[in-house]
Amino acid sequence: MAADRTGESPLLVRYTSFTLLGASADFVYGAVFVTVLLERGAEPWMLGAMLGSTNLVALLVEAPSGALGDRYGHRRLLAVGMAVWGAGFLLMGYADGLAPTLAGMYLWAVGFRLHSGTLTALVVNRIGGRDRSARIARTVRFGQVSGHGGAVLGAASVVVAGAWLPADALILVGGAALVTLGSLTPVCFPRSPGQPGRPVAEIVRESAVAVVGRRFAPLVALSAASASGLAVLVISWQPMLMAAHGENVRLNGLVLLVMVVAMTAGSASSRFVGRGRPHVWAPLLAACSGLPLLLAAHGLVPLVPGLVVSEFLIGLTLVLSHVWQQLMFSDDNRNTMFSMLGMVDSATRMLTVLSFGWLWELLGMGWAVTAVVAFSVVAALVAAPLSRFVPESTRFDGGSPDERELDGAAE
Repeated sequence: MAADRTGESPLLVRYTSFTLLGASADFVYGAVFVTVLLERGAEPWMLGAMLGSTNLVALLVEAPSGALGDRYGHRRLLAVGMAVWGAGFLLMGYADGLAPTLAGMYLWAVGFRLHSGTLTALVVNRIGGRDRSARIARTVRFGQVSGHGGAVLGAASVVVAGAWLPADALILVGGAALVTLGSLTPVCFPRSPGQPGRPVAEIVRESAVAVVGRRFAPLVALSAASASGLAVLVISWQPMLMAAHGENVRLNGLVLLVMVVAMTAGSASSRFVGRGRPHVWAPLLAACSGLPLLLAAHGLVPLVPGLVVSEFLIGLTLVLSHVWQQLMFSDDNRNTMFSMLGMVDSATRMLTVLSFGWLWELLGMGWAVTAVVAFSVVAALVAAPLSRFVPESTRFDGGSPDERELDGAAE
């Protein structure tokens, strides 16, 4: 019997568990990676260049990765992506210089992009026509909350293990966890047969034409705003914390723990904000999310509270943004269309970290943060009126009634 609510589905339990554990491993890395790069001799301009080139690799992999999932099956791509992602962390953990570290970062970028969106597509494509919009929104919210919950677990692990493990060993542990998840994927998820009759190039072309068209223009602007706002927070918080309190891996983990708890709370709050109207609230919240970080960078508010408020608003924004996306995507091209918007994210992050590194070198941390936050605010304020001028961007397809229900049964 099909489940009436996604929360009753065994498949949703596996979905949220994988999301939580994958995010936990990733946030162990996220708590220390800038510190590791600086310890291995990266200057500020080099840090920006390394992260920018990593985002370029992610950008090149993004579109074909989604099409591979839609063509050959999401379960297969998920297993490969998690294994490559974990292998990148293992190489970064073992590395003792910047060149092998960068190679590990490239593997991480490839694996993460192969995995990105694939797990959600595997689950959302099994949602039937009954209450489809509400059930998609619920699934996205559960995924985001479990992902941020995994971030809490990862940050807490750094707080505890940072007392007796160095940063590179923590990255090794995260890599081993991801490789294990990749090996378990064929056991935990139903087979997804793909679309044997459709060439990858055709899937990419169809999705690209749709995403660059008028209907997706507001989402493209919103994606640029969200990606730049999140990127500046990720690249700036560790250096600002080091400048204020010195190098301390456990303190990194503690602050990250508080930040991701705030992001998790923001994601969970999406249940009460913007229900049925993500196109109204997401741009407004995206415009506000970088302002606390800007104030903290200039010393106008305490650093940690500024980081926490920014994280809360980003968590809320990301859920509403992803709900809007999933409601717009078609089942046939869901993973590829996610990847197309992911290319916007990757390109924005690449330009953000490259420009941030140089601006930090030339103008200092405060004004570098100001420049990026200003771009994020402008992009968000562009998305808001676009959603009104392009009414088809807020017309959501209710789905086909013959679609299989989300019941967790194997295909």
